Amino acid sequence: MKKIVYCGQFMDLSGYGIAARRYLDALDIASKNHEIDLKIYICMVAPIEHDSLNKREQELINKYRFKNDEEIDSFISDNDYECIWHMPTPMALFSDMRFGPSPGCSHSLQRIIRSSHRNHHLVVWETTDISREWRDAIEWYNPSSIITACKMNEQMYSKYTNNVLLAPHPIYNIDNIQSTPVKLPFDLEDKFTIFSMSQWTYRKGFDKLIAAFTSELGDKDDCVLILKTFGSDEAQSKEQIAQIVKALRGRIFKKNKKNNVILLGDYAPESDIKWFYENSDIFALLPRGEGFSLTIFEAILNGLPVMVPGEGGHVDYISDENKFMVDGMWDSCIIPNEIYSIDSNWFEPNVLSARKNLRLAYEMWKEGKLPQEGEKLKKHLLKDERFDVEKIGNDILEFVLNDDTIPEPVECKKQKLYKSVSSKSAPAGKLDVLKDSFKGETAYILNCGPSLNDYSQEFLNDFLKDKLTLSVKQAYSRFPEITDFHFFNCSNLPMPDDVVLKQYYTYDEDNRPIVVASSNYDLGQRWEPFQKHDIFFKIPIRTEINNEFISTTKKFDDFLIDNNLTRPCGPGIMYETVIYTAIHLGVSEIVCIGWDLTNFKVDVNTYKHFYGTTEKLVNRGDILEWEIDQTRKTTKELYYWLKNLGIELKLASNKSTLYDGIPRIELK
Repeated sequence: MKKIVYCGQFMDLSGYGIAARRYLDALDIASKNHEIDLKIYICMVAPIEHDSLNKREQELINKYRFKNDEEIDSFISDNDYECIWHMPTPMALFSDMRFGPSPGCSHSLQRIIRSSHRNHHLVVWETTDISREWRDAIEWYNPSSIITACKMNEQMYSKYTNNVLLAPHPIYNIDNIQSTPVKLPFDLEDKFTIFSMSQWTYRKGFDKLIAAFTSELGDKDDCVLILKTFGSDEAQSKEQIAQIVKALRGRIFKKNKKNNVILLGDYAPESDIKWFYENSDIFALLPRGEGFSLTIFEAILNGLPVMVPGEGGHVDYISDENKFMVDGMWDSCIIPNEIYSIDSNWFEPNVLSARKNLRLAYEMWKEGKLPQEGEKLKKHLLKDERFDVEKIGNDILEFVLNDDTIPEPVECKKQKLYKSVSSKSAPAGKLDVLKDSFKGETAYILNCGPSLNDYSQEFLNDFLKDKLTLSVKQAYSRFPEITDFHFFNCSNLPMPDDVVLKQYYTYDEDNRPIVVASSNYDLGQRWEPFQKHDIFFKIPIRTEINNEFISTTKKFDDFLIDNNLTRPCGPGIMYETVIYTAIHLGVSEIVCIGWDLTNFKVDVNTYKHFYGTTEKLVNRGDILEWEIDQTRKTTKELYYWLKNLGIELKLASNKSTLYDGIPRIELK
């Protein structure tokens, strides 16, 4: 039986939340045609009360959600499942840090995505391209496919992957929603009522709609514009929105201008929204960009004619015969918001065209001809098989599970081991996976000493391509293709090469090493939160250990990973994490390249690495002569201790200053 985890905002009020519940409904209906085991993980961004959802939604969430961490661990432990993650792309990077976990569970979104056999990103976007931040997030998770809801997005996302599925939001049953009368200052029965609903943002084009309505119908006693909205970063409160509406109307000179705009800025249940659909004559929204627009879709399902822009993701489900499409032009996204790239375009609706359409709708209303226009749109949508709920569910399942449509990832031992490690939430579980995973093999450790330059990059890439390779710090940057494990700590970090995600080390997700990070400080204090790592070790601060460095006490046995997850203070990353990890992997031989430890008087400005000095690095590490001398001398005891464990330590360098009894070899 195939397994799928669907991650989304199933308990949110947002458009993504509504869409997630609709898609879950489609997958549930289609599951009768497939042998699948489906689970959901809920991203709690702006959650509503469970009781606020309708009965069907509650039943589906209760049926499929993970109840606890044990269920998650069991389901993903074999890494043999497909993951669909449905949310704004960058949200997957920070959801575990900023938002609540799925009820009853720990934060597990990243773990579920990264541990999957393949991951598939379900997403919509409003413009002709995505920003740098969105592209970086896609590269971060490297999805096997993109699932999106409109032709505009299908074309755009095809620039980033060969595997794109067009799966529009499905038609859903609105007949079981009972309306509740809403008290307003006046009766709508004898008024031409325009209903508009969306979040208050510049993209949604309320400024254009208010300008068009006020200019054309602002002096009519029998016309009213109802704005159902809610706050955003641009205007957080109803009072702020009211001030903006007043200012927008005040810019337009119109004789005998009436007070015929109603602003509703509070939460309204489905029953209230249903009443507005039933008691309005037309739905109007003039967004500059839409990936689908559930409000327009819902208005048509409720039988309303719609006045909307003539371009965007919403046009897929609107009949060509719609009389109220607003003209405009594609233009650059010039807005002080980094999620919109200035190299992408959105559609600027024309106010003059909107005025003409409002006038046409008003005249048709007076003649009693307007309701028929809404019925035409609804009939056209209901006849369109592309939006059938079962078809959409089947399309998604067949696409996600079809190995011919989406090629199987080519996984080597490193990648399989990485996914197994990713599926574990606790360090102990991750380390259990690694125990003896390379039993009897030779571990080649690439360190940052000058002697790493004694071998050419081409030679080492070829020599180590089929061998267990552990790279320390910047050695990874020279040998990313062959590195199986990467070790770094909080000193001497390279400058971030990504201004958005600020990663000091970046990894190719198709050839990703297992990353072991360590620091004298708690996780999150010494590097940016988007820096990837799989295992984190806290190292004691040197000033708080009463000089009990491992190089001083030489109590190596005490810190075998089998005996103790706590790490010693070396000093030095080799003593703290690298050597101990190699032992834990079960190797029988360790060959170090670039573990040199200069033996003449040095300081932080003159100490050399294979890449030069640390002058341009972040968190420059101290170079203390006594530490280097102590670390060098202790390699004698380390060598014989390893030998007693059945592990041979060798140095592939004639420049290393370590214990001269350690065999020197030449790689050939």
